[in-house]
Amino acid sequence: MKSATIDSFSDDASTVEVRDVPVPKPGPGQVRVRMRMAPVNPSDFNYMDGIYERSFARMIWNRGADRPTDSPGSDVFPRPPYSLGVEGVGVVEASGGGLLGRRLVGKRVAVVSGPPNGTWQEQTLIDSRRAFPVPRSLSDAQACSFFVNPLTALVLVRHVLQVPRGAVLLQTAAGSALSQMVRNLARADGFRVVDVVRSRVGADRLKQGNSKYVVALEDEDLLEAVHRIAPGGVDYVLDCVGGATGSEVLRTLAPGGRMVCYGTLSRDPISLPPRDIMMPMTSIEGFYLSAYLAKRTLFQRLGLVRKTAKLIESGVLGTSVEQTYRLDELHSALEHARRPGRTGKVLLDLT
Repeated sequence: MKSATIDSFSDDASTVEVRDVPVPKPGPGQVRVRMRMAPVNPSDFNYMDGIYERSFARMIWNRGADRPTDSPGSDVFPRPPYSLGVEGVGVVEASGGGLLGRRLVGKRVAVVSGPPNGTWQEQTLIDSRRAFPVPRSLSDAQACSFFVNPLTALVLVRHVLQVPRGAVLLQTAAGSALSQMVRNLARADGFRVVDVVRSRVGADRLKQGNSKYVVALEDEDLLEAVHRIAPGGVDYVLDCVGGATGSEVLRTLAPGGRMVCYGTLSRDPISLPPRDIMMPMTSIEGFYLSAYLAKRTLFQRLGLVRKTAKLIESGVLGTSVEQTYRLDELHSALEHARRPGRTGKVLLDLT
């Protein structure tokens, strides 16, 4: 079978190779899924260049350890060689045992996993607790991008922040697919969104899409622009950029406001002057989907999946697709996924 594999960490996408590898055999608690489609997400590049491993290696519980873990007492974080791909959709072909695994055989499932058993291959192994049946009404193109964007948007807005009607939420990198889902949730839930983007072109695109409050950092001072929209500050911030932008949006918070960091597009650290947090008694916290799901029971995860599926079907959490590539066109897909100004997801057809 064909598999997109790396041998070592690298920021150079040309080091990813599509190889012929043996069909894997599921072990206890695993199922083998014949993949149909998978997206290219920013998190895939983090597995490619090793930023996840380096980040976990800095944590106190990994001090002195040969290999880092993502939490105390868990298995070591994967290291290449391994196959890439965080999520996707496919059909369960075989079970390694267990009631849950046997019940999944023959079902089309959305999966969330990641290396060492990635989704950018014709067949992959998945922990049966990370494979979720999806309704027939969802296309492969919608079902394959089930977790990283739709589920994250739902959890951040309705479960982590619990944004109430009438609140104001600011989000960075607002041209992303996830940000569009946050705007859709805002319309459904009755709160306002301030969209922050880098360029004038990006701002114009959002305005054409009926975004009401848009700030282009290329043209405007962030604090002045936000002050015109929300003079007392915003109630919530969702930041996936970090660096100078993350540092500045922290100061747009109203007293008692909350900021959640869920990405690091700039790869630079946020500056946190203590009094910018102390005096207004604001808070800043992190969000990592894998860690969040790991702390939920199977029943809770199934509930989130059902809610997400309904919101995808209704269009609230639908994913816009820009282009689909075959697996043997992977390098073109990776180049496209890194292209600035994209308006939709890049997908891999694995059939």
